[in-house]
Amino acid sequence: MKTLLGTFICLTVILASSCRRDKDSVPHVTVVPTPLYIYGSVGDLINFNITVDSDKRLSKFYISQQPDNQVPVTVLDTAITTKGVQFVYYYRMPANMAGKSIIFEFKAEDEDGNVGKQVRRVFIAAPTAVTLTETTGHRMYSNLSANPDAYDLETNTPQASTVDTTLRDIQDNSGIDTVLSKSWISPAGGQFVKANGYDYANASDVTATSAYTGGLMLSQVSGLAVNDILITKLGGTSSDKYVVLRITNIIDQPGKNNDYYEFSIKKK
Repeated sequence: MKTLLGTFICLTVILASSCRRDKDSVPHVTVVPTPLYIYGSVGDLINFNITVDSDKRLSKFYISQQPDNQVPVTVLDTAITTKGVQFVYYYRMPANMAGKSIIFEFKAEDEDGNVGKQVRRVFIAAPTAVTLTETTGHRMYSNLSANPDAYDLETNTPQASTVDTTLRDIQDNSGIDTVLSKSWISPAGGQFVKANGYDYANASDVTATSAYTGGLMLSQVSGLAVNDILITKLGGTSSDKYVVLRITNIIDQPGKNNDYYEFSIKKK
């Protein structure tokens, strides 16, 4: 069993009685939803309820997916030895297919090689982009200082390293001498993508999500510098929330209490 493009399969096989048809008929495949064209949005779940019955013993059932301008890929191929079968196939519409479509073929083959099939085309709507709102002047201090060394990106508030981890979306990772590490971690469980080529000026929820999912996700980001752009998925929330950060200043003075990062935040 294989998965592709964010799909997942829950398979249930049930013996089914076959209706009497012509001797040379092919396996009869029924798929619900019945429309040839199915429309939805990213994250929607489709339940394909499939029934196959045949006058002859079946040999296998398989499902293929063909995204726009790509070759078909088999995502389910299972042997069958009865004359009837029922399947439930679940498909979650993935973000990387937004604005595109996928052709599904559901095929059943009997012991004589006769094939019956049904086809569905799933269209995944492109989400409407929402421009992210910017706030500036946020400051997070060195982990070695007596000042707040973490930040809650949900509420845009500085936090101490002693508070609950879910409130620390970003935190300085300094740990030796008095030198600012220029390294961040996320005790809340988020990850970072360094995206210095990202169009920060025109940041939207759609472009931020795309840049994050298509980038290298890191649990710790190091070598930070002024004008670096970071995109993070908040780890302390149950829903998918993305925040774009741009570092506007890094202060590393003698000693440790006045070392800090200054940054701007863009989010919904």
